Amino acid sequence: MTDDDLRNRLRRTDPAASLAPLPPDRVSRLLEESMSADVVALPARRRLLPVLAAAAVLLLAGAGWLVFRPSSSPTPTLPTAAPVHLAAPAGGQAKCREPQAATLAENADFAFAGTVTGIGDLVTLQVSKVYKGAAASTVQVEQQGDSSETLMGSGKFETGKSYLVAASAGTVLICGYSGEADAPGLLALYEQAF
Repeated sequence: MTDDDLRNRLRRTDPAASLAPLPPDRVSRLLEESMSADVVALPARRRLLPVLAAAAVLLLAGAGWLVFRPSSSPTPTLPTAAPVHLAAPAGGQAKCREPQAATLAENADFAFAGTVTGIGDLVTLQVSKVYKGAAASTVQVEQQGDSSETLMGSGKFETGKSYLVAASAGTVLICGYSGEADAPGLLALYEQAF
């Protein structure tokens, strides 16, 4: 197909081919108007259509949220499982270096926040948050023996107090890694490590 064949084909399909050409002054004026116009106003129906479409989308999204929103029923309780058992750190004389978040993250295989609910041969803590390790609702910790290093804070578990406790291989980590939740710097250490 040549260029002339293509031009002839276009002329045959042109819907305005039978119309008389516009006078040159009218073509110039129309061209000037189209080039200098700031905004071409859409007919009212065309401007209204996007607004109606947006309103319909919002209405459907709101209805979907109402149908599929979370229920306001109380949070189910965790199933009761056997409590986690942790050993007290070995007694003896030890000196510790300043606790580091990286060391805590690397060495602890279980870390949690909990409140002491009972003290006997074992200290029972109700878990409020597990930072690392398997989910647990109750943890039992052996009482700490004689050691120069103890839990941060008072150095011992007390009923009703909240604690942050980390453990490695089933033994509580001391040296600034476990203690009363409000002990200076302990919560920040946990948040940085986990």
